[in-house]
Amino acid sequence: MGLIVGWLEAIGDYALLLWNSILATREIHRSFGEVVRQIAAIGYGSLTIVMGSSTFVGLVSGVLISYQIKDYVPADLIGLGIWKGVSTELAPVLTALVVAGRVGGGLASEIGTMRVTEQIDALEVMGINPYRFIVLPRIIAGIISIPLLTIVATFIAVLAALFLTVYIYGLPSNPLINGIKASFVPKDLIVGGTKAFVFGGIITTVSCYFGYYTKGGAVGVGRSAMNAVVASAVLILAADFLISMYFYS
Repeated sequence: MGLIVGWLEAIGDYALLLWNSILATREIHRSFGEVVRQIAAIGYGSLTIVMGSSTFVGLVSGVLISYQIKDYVPADLIGLGIWKGVSTELAPVLTALVVAGRVGGGLASEIGTMRVTEQIDALEVMGINPYRFIVLPRIIAGIISIPLLTIVATFIAVLAALFLTVYIYGLPSNPLINGIKASFVPKDLIVGGTKAFVFGGIITTVSCYFGYYTKGGAVGVGRSAMNAVVASAVLILAADFLISMYFYS
């Protein structure tokens, strides 16, 4: 019974944080500088690790697809499989998981430290809306940065997969590229973009939630950071399933 009550309280606190953040959008122009700073921290700060991870994602995709089916299907279908798998699934999901690991815990610990050191209470005493000053800029930065990082990840992963299939497995490049061109449809971009947008919102809102409601001093900050990463990862995978079912059912 206590577990159920705890879950209900958590859902209520999360909904309250979202609602107060939505209300704070009326004053977001006053936090424009903070939004830009958070975009730089989340987006640009994650660029290197996203580029590195997406390179290996593309190489692994090329290995699996080329080795498993190169003797059974034409090269253009291999190009189709690379594009579909990377653009709609691998790039959005793995980019979000990488960013959740790097950014999610950082946001939760940063805001959690502000909570346990009473900095958030001080903002409220001074009449500054903490949702407008702390939470909302990070949410906006997340839903802007993650789609941009996903575009970069998709481009790099596809190039890496093509490089491996052509130069390692010896497949002809023209049919592969023609397969990608033939399979390119706007729906793939919509699916990948929707996932990236939702994942960005999940990472930042969940991390801000755990940070904002941190209790228990330094131990509580560490616990909030861990919970933020774990919860973000689980919700990303759940959202990936639901979005895929919506578009492809």
